[in-house]
Amino acid sequence: MWRRQGSKEKLETSESVDGKRGVELLLKQIEEARRLLGNRPIKSAEYVAWHNATREYLAGIYGSNSPNIETIISAPGRTPVWMGMSDAVLEKYRASSMENKIKMLEACVLWLNLQIAEAAENIDNR
Repeated sequence: MWRRQGSKEKLETSESVDGKRGVELLLKQIEEARRLLGNRPIKSAEYVAWHNATREYLAGIYGSNSPNIETIISAPGRTPVWMGMSDAVLEKYRASSMENKIKMLEACVLWLNLQIAEAAENIDNR
């Protein structure tokens, strides 16, 4: 999120991506997540890049204050975590977290497709 220099306050943004483009962006992120999971171990820089892009896409689709963003971005993995854990444990946690995020992004795609269909139906019924 964009921040004003010297401020800890997040600037609010509204939806800037239409439903069709939102579906395309989320499908791209799902595909990239699956690619990362298929090429394990996931490099930390690649995970962070995927994570940040996903956050920005979600903000564009839902607006920066949407609870969907934190729910998806903060989705936990199935592996326990602790301070001082090894890189291997961290990678396993990130992979299981990414698997959960894929499921949530798929639900967002479904919702967006329903919104697109509903909007088209409303136009047809006029």
